[in-house]
Amino acid sequence: MVESGARARSAGRPKEAILSHDRILDEAFALSDEKGADFTLAALARRLGVRPSALHHYFQGRDALIAGMRGKLTLRVGDHGFDSRPWHEAIVPWARAYRDTLGAHPALIAALATLPVAGEPESIADYERIAAAFHRDGYPEHRIVPAIIALESFVVGSSLDALAPEDNLRPHEGGAGSGAGSSAGSGSGSAPALARAERAARASAHDAGVDAATATFEFGLAALVAGLRAAGEPR
Repeated sequence: MVESGARARSAGRPKEAILSHDRILDEAFALSDEKGADFTLAALARRLGVRPSALHHYFQGRDALIAGMRGKLTLRVGDHGFDSRPWHEAIVPWARAYRDTLGAHPALIAALATLPVAGEPESIADYERIAAAFHRDGYPEHRIVPAIIALESFVVGSSLDALAPEDNLRPHEGGAGSGAGSSAGSGSGSAPALARAERAARASAHDAGVDAATATFEFGLAALVAGLRAAGEPR
């Protein structure tokens, strides 16, 4: 009887663990996409059908969870050949992939961008690859970290810009509180130079077959990389 009961209890146990590191992260991404970045571990536990204490076996707290989410996004960004290509070549596809990856989870951008990387191995490995490429190519060592931060700041800002209306910089007569009829105007009365430049930028992007945010990103990325290359040249 004891042996039979033991077999019955064993048969009733789940074959796979209810939780896993990856499953928690996947559900955290889904929850943040639905509810925003201010979700709690308690809300995530309810979504997973477990007690909040169960999550602490995998993540010590919310900051550790966010760090894990950033690590997973870093893996999605990819390598892009920093080990073998000049930094200024590898950084272009890296920046594009980084922008697209952040843009897929806009609610998390601020949290991901401001959390320290200490203890998060995927991001540290990514930054190490980039820093090593700069160093290998003879970039001044004291400017490597500022260059990486400048690039990352641009990518983060561009990820947010991609979420804004395409004509976000178009001047509207009457200010922000004006009605729809005013928004439809050219806005050239008080800011004619800005209005012409904004229309020209959108037209140029459309002629190139891309949206204005992407065209702006590509222009800014090329200018930033060129400027960083110039700043790294011996004087």
